[in-house]
Amino acid sequence: MELDLKGLHIFRHSVRQVTGNLEGAIRVSGLLYAVQAVVGLIFGLGVANSMGAGLGGMTGGMGLGVLITLLVAIVTGLWIAVGWHRYVLLNEKPDLLPAFRQDRMLAYFLRSLLLGLIILLPAIVWGMVIGVIFSGLFHIGLGLVGVLLMTLIIQLPLVFAGLRLSAALPGQALGVESEVLAGWRATAHDNRALAELTVIVVVAIFAVNLIGMLVFGHLMITAILWQLVTNWLITMVGVSILTTLYGHYIEKRPLV
Repeated sequence: MELDLKGLHIFRHSVRQVTGNLEGAIRVSGLLYAVQAVVGLIFGLGVANSMGAGLGGMTGGMGLGVLITLLVAIVTGLWIAVGWHRYVLLNEKPDLLPAFRQDRMLAYFLRSLLLGLIILLPAIVWGMVIGVIFSGLFHIGLGLVGVLLMTLIIQLPLVFAGLRLSAALPGQALGVESEVLAGWRATAHDNRALAELTVIVVVAIFAVNLIGMLVFGHLMITAILWQLVTNWLITMVGVSILTTLYGHYIEKRPLV
């Protein structure tokens, strides 16, 4: 008897959105991600060199570099997300770059910020509770095990809540107005599928990071290349998961 793992179906559908439309994914995100990566590498190496030189090497320019990196990451990230949602859901195909829709990007940013604030307080409380519960593990020589378990236990409910709340988020990219909790209400009947999806997402990201650390982390160049490739893949699959949730739970599209 085959298990009906709808969460796995959603994840596979989202991965195929990227791998099955690789040319489109590169058109939407390639140049923008390259800009984001180059800026991050330039200022990241500058910060590392400043820290290696000690406090005397740290200047106000380092703080400016961090700010520029953050701003570029936010703008390009929003640009990619809005462009990809519109590409998949509206078949809006870009040429060299997706259209710069500042109104949709701003709406997407503000709604994301609001959803993040909704999760923030429960996240702080949950993290404190789990920290207290697991603090005993650090006193019996299980520090690393305790950290891994604590991280997973903290992440799982927060990712679950984030996925449910964000199910309607792509509507901001399309110009479709909805209430803040529209995604939460639309997914209320399918908690099991969202729980399955949460576990798959958390485990997949953990596995990618573990491989990067154990296999590619010994040389700086291989570590950087692995991080660049996997960060792009995580970004695109993550945006595709939201696209799939919106298409299925909000627009009532079937999963194929």
